[in-house]
Amino acid sequence: MISHPVEGAIVALQQSALTTFDTYQLDRIDRALDELLRNPTDESTPAEYRVRSAMGHAYEVIERRKSIIPLVSLCAEHAEQGVSDRDYPLVEINEWLCSEPGISLEQRALLQALARGEDATTLAQREGLPVARVRERISRARRAARQLWKTSVLAA
Repeated sequence: MISHPVEGAIVALQQSALTTFDTYQLDRIDRALDELLRNPTDESTPAEYRVRSAMGHAYEVIERRKSIIPLVSLCAEHAEQGVSDRDYPLVEINEWLCSEPGISLEQRALLQALARGEDATTLAQREGLPVARVRERISRARRAARQLWKTSVLAA
């Protein structure tokens, strides 16, 4: 059974919660309601003092929580996606590269080698070609892939 002072305090807090849109204030009200419901039969304190006391204790709990767990800014410089999500665009491009029918086999092999981290010098040594010739092929393969990407992916 809930005593009349506790019931009055609960009603006052619920009305306060209905009028606010501030999440911090809603968190305080929620914690204050929890405190009131922990001892529902207490009749020693009037409802208005009980509300102030419960809200004060809720404030202390929230402040202690802030000191235990520091707040993290959600601005752009701290909004890192995480290890598994950070490379998703590369995975998507690589999948497109493997399945795009408009790219020739030679261009696909060249672009996949570049995606693995090889450069024009190592590709030229492996193929036995001049570096300038390999850079020209890389440029043409990238241009063709960019054009196909614009027409197939970005248009969708």
